[in-house]
Amino acid sequence: MRTHTAFRLLALAAVLTLATVPAGAATLVIINNDDAGEGFNDPDMPDPSWGCPDGMTLGQCRLNAFQAAADRWGELLQSNVEIRIAAQMNPMTCSGGGAVLGSSGSTTVLRDFPGAPFPGTWYHSALADALAGYDVNQGVSDITSQFNSNLDDDPTCTLNWWYGTDGDFPGNWATNPDVNATHFFSVVMHELAHGLGFQDFVNLQNGQLLGGYPDVYSKFTYDVTLGLHWDEMTAPQRVASAVNTGNVVLDGPQDKAAADAFLTADDVTLVVNAGPAAGGYAGKGAQFGGSYVAADGLTIPMEVVDDGVGTTNDGCEPLVGFTAGNIAFIDRGTCQFGLKALNAEQAGAAGAVIANDRDGTVIVLMAPGEFGRAVTIPVIAVGQNDGTTVRPTLPVSGTFDVIDVNGLHTNGYPLLYTPSVLELGSTISHYDITAAPSALMEPAINLDLYNDPDMTLGMYKDDGWVVGLLFGDGFESGDTTAWSATVP
Repeated sequence: MRTHTAFRLLALAAVLTLATVPAGAATLVIINNDDAGEGFNDPDMPDPSWGCPDGMTLGQCRLNAFQAAADRWGELLQSNVEIRIAAQMNPMTCSGGGAVLGSSGSTTVLRDFPGAPFPGTWYHSALADALAGYDVNQGVSDITSQFNSNLDDDPTCTLNWWYGTDGDFPGNWATNPDVNATHFFSVVMHELAHGLGFQDFVNLQNGQLLGGYPDVYSKFTYDVTLGLHWDEMTAPQRVASAVNTGNVVLDGPQDKAAADAFLTADDVTLVVNAGPAAGGYAGKGAQFGGSYVAADGLTIPMEVVDDGVGTTNDGCEPLVGFTAGNIAFIDRGTCQFGLKALNAEQAGAAGAVIANDRDGTVIVLMAPGEFGRAVTIPVIAVGQNDGTTVRPTLPVSGTFDVIDVNGLHTNGYPLLYTPSVLELGSTISHYDITAAPSALMEPAINLDLYNDPDMTLGMYKDDGWVVGLLFGDGFESGDTTAWSATVP
């Protein structure tokens, strides 16, 4: 006889229509809970700028984008059991340039089912099914999601949804902060990630565990100050830990490995090892490129680049005559930092240093732009004065001495979002906003996101998910984990 304990978190609305997502490593099924004529059933024709296929109604376009995001998670995770998602489009907060984009969570949590790695521990419904190999809580959806219809329907909301499924935003979105299009695909990716397992079930206001039992996410939530995981704490300790800014991490080994491979360096010392410029120079890691593991201690010759066009050392065109395996030394210029670094990588560079061409000691913060996500080598910036000192002495060997990493605690684990004032729906169930590159599971959307699960897959592995073959409380009814957007 199969036994388990389930706890219902969210109420389901009536099921109106059903759309099945094609099978990948896992099969995700969308249950459309909207009424006729609204939300995912809206018969209106969308604005041509919203990224919908020609001739498709707004409701079907929304479902089409939702299905594409669900397909992506189906490629990434393995489960023999259908993952059922109850979904709606509803009016949610939107004022001017800010909005709650959506909210999502596991409909139920389950414990002590066959195949559970930890006894007496709550698991998200979809994960419990995957571990057990059968539908543990039959007849109930696994995830409940809703998304903000006001981005399309309310003229006072200056944001709007873009429903394209290829990440190719209109209006050069990656470099234009005035573009208000919000990628529905990446928001659905984020919200489904909560329901699949990136979510705790602790009452953050009183610290109580749901039904007196910890959840698997909390077993890896670690307070560095206290030296305790959340399942080891008292309720008051959890309340204090939720606002212990910069000192709470996810400490699973797979999550650490994923963070090592994804997060980039923040403060870096560029060490010139010989010659008249020998010494250390303050640098900043780019918000894109190779990991801090690759950057730390990287010691090889540095070489000034030549792109053969105009200002030849700005790296804006493909490099000529560069020595593969060296660190590329590049001057800031008129093209994007990501393009410079990509040109260097394609010429065989093992890393890149970009020197500012203005403002003396200022070290520029390098955003990814359109090209940065394709860069895999470590990239750092130095100031104009230091660049002027180092450049004439090259070639000579240099070392990247990484001091700290964006979004990483000094203990080596990825930080969770713990602002000093509790934010229900955001605190703990997200990576910290200091992560760079932008992580899918930060509490607010970033324009350079599309379909990359980044560190999330490491966290899933720690919790018990098997990654698909394609890629290597008082938790109250209605509570879900929300994602917001703010446009400057």
